[in-house]
Amino acid sequence: MTQQTHYFIALSLPQPIREVLMGVKELVEPKLPFKTWVHEQDLHITLAFLGQPSSLSQMRAIKEKLKIISVKHSSFTLELNGFGIFGKPDSPRILWSALKEQNDLVNLQKDIYHACTGSGFKLEDRPYKPHITLARKWMSENPFEMESLKSMVQPKEEFSKFTAGHIVLYQTHINRLPKYQPLSIYPLEAK
Repeated sequence: MTQQTHYFIALSLPQPIREVLMGVKELVEPKLPFKTWVHEQDLHITLAFLGQPSSLSQMRAIKEKLKIISVKHSSFTLELNGFGIFGKPDSPRILWSALKEQNDLVNLQKDIYHACTGSGFKLEDRPYKPHITLARKWMSENPFEMESLKSMVQPKEEFSKFTAGHIVLYQTHINRLPKYQPLSIYPLEAK
């Protein structure tokens, strides 16, 4: 395994929802000076950040567990639900698109969390906050204002719903775009 590469498990986003989020980016990017905006192909919903695995057998183990989990869970509907930030309110580290609360997503994430920790991965233990990262690192001396963002973007309900249908194991490539390479894809299959 390559040094300085990281792995994570996420839900992929269907192309129409990527296009909705890129439309938001095009609208607000000129007015919101974040250092970087996420590449369209890198948009996702993280389920577990694995970091650097300790061995190939650890990676094989999690791949086998993801196969089992994907057969146990069905695809489900998610809905975009406004925006949020991580970091200081006036100078956020991360700008993200929020999701309406959904039990299927929470249950899937719990199963993946337990599979990862059972395979020896050290995961964060803070509460799961599902989101889609849009931008990183506020770069202005002027304070970020959430109300200003909300006034620029009027959500269209008919374009905010989508089906979560695939778990993906990604590898991170820091120095290229898109950054995230899908390694294994697991369709959610239970009926």
